[in-house]
Amino acid sequence: MVHTPKLLVVTDLDGTLLDHHDYDFGAAQPALARLQRLGIPVILNTSKTAAELAPLRERLGNQAPYVVENGAALVWPEGDVAPEPQVELGAIMGQRMQPFGATRAAILAALAEIQRDTGLALEGFADWDVDTLVAHTGLDPDSAGQALQRHFSEPLLWQGSDDDYRQLQRALRGYGLRLLRGGRFVHVIGQSDKGRCLEPLRRAYGRLWGRTPLLIALGDGDNDVAMLEAADHPVVVRSPVNASPALNAAAQRRAIHTEPCGPAGWNDAIMRLLDHYQLP
Repeated sequence: MVHTPKLLVVTDLDGTLLDHHDYDFGAAQPALARLQRLGIPVILNTSKTAAELAPLRERLGNQAPYVVENGAALVWPEGDVAPEPQVELGAIMGQRMQPFGATRAAILAALAEIQRDTGLALEGFADWDVDTLVAHTGLDPDSAGQALQRHFSEPLLWQGSDDDYRQLQRALRGYGLRLLRGGRFVHVIGQSDKGRCLEPLRRAYGRLWGRTPLLIALGDGDNDVAMLEAADHPVVVRSPVNASPALNAAAQRRAIHTEPCGPAGWNDAIMRLLDHYQLP
């Protein structure tokens, strides 16, 4: 008899739950419905902003906590699950927010100094209006406007050489900042990552449920590595455009690698894991 634990799903969006090309999650609907029926929360953990997530969370019927801008902040909507009382909270979109990363103002100030000192071409969201972002991403204008409402990160359209990239990494370290490669952009963030939120979430749901959950994490890119390595069940979702992220040996042994890409792979992996635990 397989022991049935409490489960928590934490997922990347673009290229994982959402199709890389059209941002659709239709292929994952059977698994999403099964998770909802079982009362298993789905935590969105993404490079997207809180403004971008608001309409998506509504479409998904998702009321769980969520993580924005590559792990820079964990947002706790009102509900049964809550952060620890001693945690200092801010607010974002009228909701409780637990910050982990540098502010965008500090990031943009550092990038301006680095560009002045190095001459690197550092073009990013702060340089663009809605129409320019639409041209680069294919997002609709409303979604592009939401993507520009950033608080903790700056995506850059990287067009330099590998040597330039390493030079930028070194310069950012001097400001306590770092680079993450995402699906379409490189992201300048503080000392946060998508894995740091997992322990606060595990503890919060453990308090609510009276036992510590196992974490299923799903991602497709290098910026998902910290989240995948911190999970009990890492799921590497196949990407149509990027190589699979490299996990440490322990996580690799635990990992599921999907054959289908994007939401179809997401659906298959979740179904397999729910079947493994003999959940209806």
